[in-house]
Amino acid sequence: MRSSTRPPRQKQERGLALIGVVGLLLVFLVFAGAMITQLANELNSTKMATVSNRAIAAADAGVHAMVEQIQTDLDLRQPLPTSPITYAYPEPGASPAAESYSVTVDGPYPAQGLNYYLITSIGTYNNGIENISRRVRAIAKGVPISDYASFSNYEVNQYGNPVWYLSSQHFNGPVYSGGPMRIAYASPSPTVTPIFGASVQTGNVPVWSPCDPTTCGGWSSVSAGGSGSFSVNSTALSLPQPQDNIAVASYAYEGDGLMATYPAVAAGVYIDGSTSGGKDAASTTSPIDTTGIYINVGSSGTATITSTVSGNTDTLKIYGPWAGAYQVTINYTAFNSSGDCSGSTTVTHGTATHTFSGTPCGAPGPGVTNPGNGAIFSNGNIQLGNGGQRDTILEGDYSLVTPDYSGYANDITLLGNLFYDPGSATYDKTALWANNVILASNTITGLTVDSAIIAGYPGESWSSGYFKNNRCNKTGCGSGSQGILNINGSLVENARGAVGEVIGGIQYGFARVINFDSRFATAPPPFNPTTGALQIIAWEDLGQ
Repeated sequence: MRSSTRPPRQKQERGLALIGVVGLLLVFLVFAGAMITQLANELNSTKMATVSNRAIAAADAGVHAMVEQIQTDLDLRQPLPTSPITYAYPEPGASPAAESYSVTVDGPYPAQGLNYYLITSIGTYNNGIENISRRVRAIAKGVPISDYASFSNYEVNQYGNPVWYLSSQHFNGPVYSGGPMRIAYASPSPTVTPIFGASVQTGNVPVWSPCDPTTCGGWSSVSAGGSGSFSVNSTALSLPQPQDNIAVASYAYEGDGLMATYPAVAAGVYIDGSTSGGKDAASTTSPIDTTGIYINVGSSGTATITSTVSGNTDTLKIYGPWAGAYQVTINYTAFNSSGDCSGSTTVTHGTATHTFSGTPCGAPGPGVTNPGNGAIFSNGNIQLGNGGQRDTILEGDYSLVTPDYSGYANDITLLGNLFYDPGSATYDKTALWANNVILASNTITGLTVDSAIIAGYPGESWSSGYFKNNRCNKTGCGSGSQGILNINGSLVENARGAVGEVIGGIQYGFARVINFDSRFATAPPPFNPTTGALQIIAWEDLGQ
């Protein structure tokens, strides 16, 4: 008789298979659960990163909003905001989310003649569920007008004649033009040096010759950085304000920027004028030099200045509507890269003489506070050089300034070269700031001007505010070439004054070469005005 019962072994095998399947299912379930958890975490992390990025974008918007506010306040001569600037803006559409910022500013913090501002901004993103804040901090600095190798509002000269940028000219620093620029570049070639070696900003589309370089493929001859470094936009930059100009007079006479009018004193040369009760520099008893040099010649007068250097002694002789000359002898005990130009200053006029502790140089020595350093101001015209000494050599850190605003338009005239002292040229800095800066001699061949040059003020017409060669008139620049005019610094002018011209391939007057002094971008000559723009130089994410 046969049994129908299956062997026990088959039951065991089936049980083992079931256990294996269940085990595998459990493994798959655990793995799937882990994947779902990881995916949820990643989705949540991505969402949180997006929310956090929205918050940091709002914080960055606050930084830029404060930069705009500072620029506006400076332009209107108003104080900086003392309380936070806040702004909230909803997202477009029906989204319930909103972003906002709250931003504050500390400063200004003066350094190297420029103002720095510390900006802190908190950005927030809130959609009713997530509410995330991020905090950032940035430093903005004023942009000195000497940061431009060439700066002009009008592209005509003082006679209304259009001026061209030629392939024979080369600018190795930033260029600003109110426009329209007229640019005649050479045929594209690997051997052609571009006209512009750095960035260009202009307010209008240029007039091109032979044609638009984007069409003709000529950007390599126009700009070393190509079309990307050539910006055409409507953002206008400003020439120095009248308040900036008269502030230099105040620093020169009383050591601060608070004076609103020129002092009612006798014709003469003054150091520590207000401290010494209006006595001139040769007659005062003031022990310490805490200002620059103020020269009173009257609005129609001219202060003629000569300067020579021997060793560490710079001797200035200042002539005006008085008998003889004021001799200002500046004896430096040190003049070096750390900005130390400490020493003594002796002023002699006739039988009167006085010695100050300290120098009027624009960089005080260690531990010395002298806010008026570096200001040499004449309330009339200035002529550098005379019939017996045409070249001017300066040692130190100075700005020579005359009145330049409506109703007060005075000039600076150069009779020869303006040199830094060869022994300290690495540290010397000079600025010339006037209504017009004029090269006077028709017989000069080859000329060097070591300086940042500023001519013009906001709102001035195209017929004034320029750097010019007296040899040039409306119809030409005389006969023959005067060689190369080297400007070692920068040139800022309202209109592009005529210094030379090329006719039929022949040079008449000067061929102008601007060798941009890169030091002026971060450490300009004293009291060098700014463009009104601020530049963000540092940015830090401080987290939540």
